[in-house]
Amino acid sequence: MISIVIADDHGIVREGLRRLLETEPDFKVAGEAADGREVLERVESLAPDVVVLDITMPRLGGLETLERLRAEHPKTKVILLSVHGDPAFIQSAIALGADGYILKNGRVAEIVTAIRETIQGGSYFSPAVAREIVERLRSPRPDGDDPFTLLSGREREILHLIAEGLSAKEVAVQLDVSTKTVEAHRTSLMRKLGVRKATELVRYALRHGLIEP
Repeated sequence: MISIVIADDHGIVREGLRRLLETEPDFKVAGEAADGREVLERVESLAPDVVVLDITMPRLGGLETLERLRAEHPKTKVILLSVHGDPAFIQSAIALGADGYILKNGRVAEIVTAIRETIQGGSYFSPAVAREIVERLRSPRPDGDDPFTLLSGREREILHLIAEGLSAKEVAVQLDVSTKTVEAHRTSLMRKLGVRKATELVRYALRHGLIEP
């Protein structure tokens, strides 16, 4: 049996994925998660073969969760789900070791295909995502053409939390670091993104799908 954890902050999406996947005789949905931190907890306790992970997650974003999973559970396959094929996200996902990247507007059968491909040691990318990858290989662009790719994992995590409305002090408590550390990271990521106000960080996060409106 192939054990799977489904991660999406929408219960109806998780239910739909569960019903789809459990029609496969050799698939078993071992657990579900509604945010990035729950994903880490479920993988730690359930040790699934595959995580189907929404890229836009509260508390800890999909890319940050992927980065943690790769470091802590390298044998677990991770397939990202996204509402759009943002080039910066695709580039970051590949760099962080995603085994698959599926667009939510694609065919539902793609998820089944992706799971089987990754379990066999391959990878799977939605056709539109694959085209973007090929296009970038054909016409290389300078590194960092989107400043998001220049952010460290911690900076992306802090950007995500700030965009969700947390203050520097609240972010510090959640990440178990000092407020000064958070402020230093915030200054760095604002410089890299070329913004001057916290409201601009929120707009950037919305534009790139880091958080939902």
